[in-house]
Amino acid sequence: MNRMLPALAILFGAPVVAWACLWDRDTPRSEAVGMPEVVAAITGRFERNPPLFYEMRLARVSDHLKGYPEDLSAYDDAGVACDRLGRGDEAIDWMKKKQERLAFRPPADAETKEHAYRYHANLGTFLVHRWAKQGADRAKIAEVKAARDEIAKALEINPDAHFGREKYQLKALDWIIDPPSAKEGQFLPNLLNMAVELSREQDPKEADDAVRGLAGLIMLGNAWESVDVFYALSIALQNDALGVEPGTNAGRNGLANLALMRAKELVDAGKRSMLPDAWVGDDLKSSFWRPDFINDQEYHKEDFLRLRLDAEQWQKARTDFMLARLEQGLHPDTDANFWSGYVERPAMPLPDYSVPDAYTAAYTRKMNRIRLVFAGILVLIGMGISVFFWWWLKAVYHGTYSRTV
Repeated sequence: MNRMLPALAILFGAPVVAWACLWDRDTPRSEAVGMPEVVAAITGRFERNPPLFYEMRLARVSDHLKGYPEDLSAYDDAGVACDRLGRGDEAIDWMKKKQERLAFRPPADAETKEHAYRYHANLGTFLVHRWAKQGADRAKIAEVKAARDEIAKALEINPDAHFGREKYQLKALDWIIDPPSAKEGQFLPNLLNMAVELSREQDPKEADDAVRGLAGLIMLGNAWESVDVFYALSIALQNDALGVEPGTNAGRNGLANLALMRAKELVDAGKRSMLPDAWVGDDLKSSFWRPDFINDQEYHKEDFLRLRLDAEQWQKARTDFMLARLEQGLHPDTDANFWSGYVERPAMPLPDYSVPDAYTAAYTRKMNRIRLVFAGILVLIGMGISVFFWWWLKAVYHGTYSRTV
C-alpha cells in the first residue's frame, strides 16, 4: 500500500516539476520589454529592401559621385548597394575609391575618423560576404583573415557603433578562422564561446550586450540566414538575466526558445553551420544545446510559426508597396512623399504565457485523460464484480451453485 501512495499522489495531485534549467514564470512578452530589436531579429520583422531599391540607389550615387567625388557617404551607399546585390568585387572597389579620397583628409578630424571607421567596417564586411557567397572555401581563408583585420581596425576607432555589432562580428570571424571541433563535446560549440551550463556564472551584462550585438548582425548585416548566429543568440538569451527579477536565476528562456526555433527553421531549409566538421540536417539540430525540458515537446512552436508568418506577410506588404513606386521611378532617397499612403501593419504580440504554464496545462490535460481511463477501468471492474455477485446469489438461491471439494 505504501508503494501505491506516490503513484496515487501523482495521479490525483498537482504536478510537481523539477525544472532542471530553472525556467521561471516570465513570458516571452515580458522578457522582450526593452528589446524590440531582438524580437524583430528573431521573427524577421525588420526592413529588407528589394534588389530594385539598391539598383536605383547605386545608379543615382554613381552618377552623383561624378560631380561630387568628395561626398564620402556616397561611397558607402554605393558599396552597400553592391554588397546587397551580391556584387562583392564592385563593393570592395568602392571602398578603395573612398580610401583614396580619405587620404587627403586631416586624420585627426572627427568626420574623417567617422568615415575611417565606416571604411574599415564596410570593407571587412564586404570581404567576408564575398568569401561566403563564393562558397566559403577554406582554401581562401586568407580573405576572412583580411576581413577580420579590417573589422579590428574599425573597432579601434569606434568600439560601440551599431550596438557593438562589430565586436561580435569579430568574434564570429575569429571562430571561422580558428574553428573548434563540432564533435569533441556533447553540444555544438557557439561562436560566443559562452558556457551552456546554467550555473549563471556568466555576467548578465555581457550576455545582454551579446544579445543586442547579435541582433545587430542579423538586422544590419547578413546574418538573417545564419544558423550559427541564431544558435549563439539563443544561448546568450538564456544567460541574459539583466533586468530579470532577482532570485529567479533565469535568463530570457522564452525568447531563447524562439531563437532556437529560428536556427532549426534554417537547418530545415538546408542551411549549415560554418564549422567544417559540423553535422547537417536533423543531426545538426540534435547537436544544439537547449534547456532541459520535461519532455521533447517544443512549447511555443505554434506561436513561433504564427509570428514568422506575420513577419513574412508584413515584409511582403512593404515590398509590394515599394515596388509599385520604385517601378514608377520613385525612390525614398529622393522622394519625400515616397511612403505616403503606406499603412504599417501592427505586429502580432508575443505569447503571454510561459513555458512552465504551457507544461502545466499540457500535464493537466494528460493527467485528466489518465484519470478518465483509470476511472473507466475501476467502473468496469466494479461492474464485473457486481455481475459475478448477482450471478452467484442467483445460483445459490436456485440451488444450482455447488463448490467443488
